[in-house]
Amino acid sequence: MQTLSFVTPDTNFERNVVKDAAFSAESVTEHVQPLADGNRFTRKSVAHIYRDAAGRTRREHEMSRRGVSANGEPSRLIIINDPVARVNYVIETQAGTARKTELPPAQVMEAFSKARGDNAPFSVLMPTSTAHRRMSEGESAGEPAKPVREKLPAQVIEGVLAEGTRTTLTIPAGEFDNEQPLVISHEEWYAPELHMIVLMKHNDPRFGETTFRLTNINRSEPAADVFQLPAGYRIVNDRERMIRTPGEPPMMRRPMQ
Repeated sequence: MQTLSFVTPDTNFERNVVKDAAFSAESVTEHVQPLADGNRFTRKSVAHIYRDAAGRTRREHEMSRRGVSANGEPSRLIIINDPVARVNYVIETQAGTARKTELPPAQVMEAFSKARGDNAPFSVLMPTSTAHRRMSEGESAGEPAKPVREKLPAQVIEGVLAEGTRTTLTIPAGEFDNEQPLVISHEEWYAPELHMIVLMKHNDPRFGETTFRLTNINRSEPAADVFQLPAGYRIVNDRERMIRTPGEPPMMRRPMQ
């Protein structure tokens, strides 16, 4: 989904250490892009996420396009983050490898998170033609469109209370080479007891609609072995193999002001 201008909440799952909020769930992301002839492009991905009371996390994606592992099961990408032991593993089952990274102290991780902008609002992709025009106009370029944010009434989603916000950005006619005003909307539902977004809807008429949701939420403490490195994997370092996790497209984003 390299046309999208945000990453789903499960992608940043392990970057923020959250204690005393154990749960497990499935995260489902669906993208639908309608075409003018009535056809549609659809994509769906499912991940399994786990967190224990100590803040350990596990995120597991099925990589169906990468074939199967040696045991005949679909290839998976597993990210285990253990802030207690200060170690992170990125496991690629098809290759039989686990990339091990020593984690810095918690306060350093928090600084990294802020520098990356993990909690920054979503951004909107600007056409190259518009960017070039604005650069050539310099200070004479008009002010860009401003987003409008509104708070939505709280509701229970998948058994947990969630607080909702909706952000709407209206691009004036002509700004993006569009003949009529273009409305882009972004909706998030945050569950304080999970410290996690449980529902997100992003609609950009240029690219379609993406929906992210948590399902099958279980508030029980996950089994301890979920957060341990499985046996049989060869540990490699960052110089041997670089693995980019799902949901992190190699693209530059223009933050909304």
